[in-house]
Amino acid sequence: MFKYVRKKFIFMADIRTIVFWVIGTVCVFFGSLIAGSVEPAVGSTTVSIMMAYSLAFILILLGGMFWISTAILQAEEEE
Repeated sequence: MFKYVRKKFIFMADIRTIVFWVIGTVCVFFGSLIAGSVEPAVGSTTVSIMMAYSLAFILILLGGMFWISTAILQAEEEE
């Protein structure tokens, strides 16, 4: 049984799935990088802080959408 599961797991991911995983990871990484580096006390304006947080939020949501679409592709291929 374990040989079947391992063999199916190795051949389960096609190139589109891998690309979506990578794009989602990059979006979440940059979104968290932007959100973590915002420091309001340094002298940033309110508008620039709001824009940075909005951009980070959008990037994290976009990365999540890529990961969800990858999960849907995998679920459809298993059927």
